[in-house]
Amino acid sequence: MNNVLYQSLPTEWNGYRINTGFHIGVQLVLLFEDKAINDRARIDVMMALLFGDEDGEIKSCPTTAEELQECINWFLTGWSHDSTKGSEDRIKLMDYDIDQGRIYADFMRFYGIDLETAEMHYWKFCWLLWNLPHEDSSFMQVIEIRTKKPRKGASAEEKDAIKKGHEVYDLEQPKKEYTKEETDAIDKYDLMMAELKNQNLIKE
Repeated sequence: MNNVLYQSLPTEWNGYRINTGFHIGVQLVLLFEDKAINDRARIDVMMALLFGDEDGEIKSCPTTAEELQECINWFLTGWSHDSTKGSEDRIKLMDYDIDQGRIYADFMRFYGIDLETAEMHYWKFCWLLWNLPHEDSSFMQVIEIRTKKPRKGASAEEKDAIKKGHEVYDLEQPKKEYTKEETDAIDKYDLMMAELKNQNLIKE
């Protein structure tokens, strides 16, 4: 486990240099959620984002689908050290497209950070995001609305207010099961890696 209190944030995974900017993490999350993009294009973009250099060349990257998935999971979730028990029942609470204005405004207000021009590690961004002041942050207030349920004995007016809040702010929930196309993505990735190596687009 990396500890930012006395260590620098990681910029490599298992010897592979990765691009760790917060904008990379945001784009990866959006790619996972984008059902309009096909698997091949999704993998191409993910690899370019994580492992591409300034010229767009990929000099070193995982060579199996399992490695790539492990690397992405580590990058996107390694900032959180809390228990994930019961995570199967969690609902989708935020969306980087829908919540972008709230997140941008909160970072400007509370941290003085302009996310349009800022550069920071994705893990640092996540720590700042999920530790915004609950009572004053517009983003955190919307998160509360999305998770709010009527208390026992709530009045009709209170229940109606909560219902209206959900109607305004609730997000479309992802499917819990993968489609056949998504489960085939691992095999497609392995084939793609072989093709790229044959074309000398990836250096060993």
